[in-house]
Amino acid sequence: MFERRDVWKLGSEADPWDPIIRWYARAITALKGRAQKNPTSWRYLAAVHGTFMQRSDWPQGVTWNECQHSSWFFLPWHRIYLHYFERIVRRTIVDLGGPDDWALPYWDYSDPQRPNARSLPRAFREPQMPSGDPNPLFVSERSQQNPDIIDGGRLDALDVEIGDAIAETSFTGPSDDGIAGFGGPITDWNHSGGPVGSLERTPHGNVHIGVGGFQPLGLMSRFETAALDPIFWLHHSNIDRLWEAWLVQVDPDRQNPRRARWRDASFTVGQGAPAVTLTVREVLDTTQPPLNYTYSDVSVPALAPGMVLAARSDVESVFTEEGPVSEDEELVPEMVGASENRVPLAAEPTEVEVAVETPSGPALREGAEGAQPRKVYLKVENVRGKELVAPSYLVYVNLPLRADPADYEDRRAGQVPMFGVLEASESDEEHSGSGLTFSFDITGVVQRLREAGDWDPQRLRVTFTPARVGAERGGDVSAGRVSLYYA
Repeated sequence: MFERRDVWKLGSEADPWDPIIRWYARAITALKGRAQKNPTSWRYLAAVHGTFMQRSDWPQGVTWNECQHSSWFFLPWHRIYLHYFERIVRRTIVDLGGPDDWALPYWDYSDPQRPNARSLPRAFREPQMPSGDPNPLFVSERSQQNPDIIDGGRLDALDVEIGDAIAETSFTGPSDDGIAGFGGPITDWNHSGGPVGSLERTPHGNVHIGVGGFQPLGLMSRFETAALDPIFWLHHSNIDRLWEAWLVQVDPDRQNPRRARWRDASFTVGQGAPAVTLTVREVLDTTQPPLNYTYSDVSVPALAPGMVLAARSDVESVFTEEGPVSEDEELVPEMVGASENRVPLAAEPTEVEVAVETPSGPALREGAEGAQPRKVYLKVENVRGKELVAPSYLVYVNLPLRADPADYEDRRAGQVPMFGVLEASESDEEHSGSGLTFSFDITGVVQRLREAGDWDPQRLRVTFTPARVGAERGGDVSAGRVSLYYA
């Protein structure tokens, strides 16, 4: 059994070169010395996730650009990918004379009691190894904005929020409404584009842009280059850990999808003898073969009210072989309002008003006058663009005119990070270029607005506030539609 440990509990700021980190660095140096067509090389491993290289130039037999995003396969595919990577690094370490029990650390950046952990570990910021050799963990193509990640600046606390994701009660949503749940929407193979799950949104996407930057775009900021940064693997190790952390929450029970369509899906990573082919079913229990690993800690900070900004309503959930349903039937969202024009996501806050209609479907089950929907969802659809002006946008509901959003955190629906927007805006043989879609459960926000007398059942106002703005303020990102759903 291998143990994945918190990188910030390995070594110290004064002496960051714990043996686990030192062997990781030595192994990367060895992997970088191998030809790209070698399936155990650094560049091959990164290209599995994504590459700018044209398919016509790929070495014979390779399968690259395979990362699953905007999909309920996001978590299991990356788990298989990390397993492949970890095995190669461990074997390389053994060949270098190191231990045979090495396991990939994780970067836990979300503990509010340890704000220093929002910085890159020092070993990833030092240009040289203790020996004086170049440090392969150091990457210059990281954020040079505020904070300056290269020099030890911290990720913004908003980038690493986990409350919204952990508070989700369902792994996925219905297959055709774009509401993604914790783990992503029901899809077939999907490299990019479409609805984004809560965990993939924040902290996953925010941390990618927070480390890589957005003016210019560093390695971590693009699918095609992210895995070339050694911190990528520790970031995804933590995302994998948060999947485990979500499952052990007991109120209410969380469960992985039970549908055979998900569990029997198979993915191959690599080529030749080192390749692994695994089904989702085979990687659901990390403590069993072929994975055989545990995390040193799968606890998460208590979900303080300020973290669960769009607190969920109390809907009891049960599960069948087909997945989660709510009480007697699955909640069926119905669109009750949508904006008419594209909404710019710009250097300044932007607003859009949505006219809301009375639902005609099952959203008001009781049928009595004044009955309220069980759930209220906000969707920000088809976010597209080719030039970023901010790393993410905070989304607020019914802010008072000229109000400071910081004074109304209880009206925040969530965040729209820019990671993946550029890729999802490109059209090719497999993708329409229609962008990313973000869904938010705002049931708790609406309940608080009703209690405060600030909820208009016929009109909704949504505000997008950039988290930070770069020096170049001419971005072109916009949302195709903002819509409201009742269920």
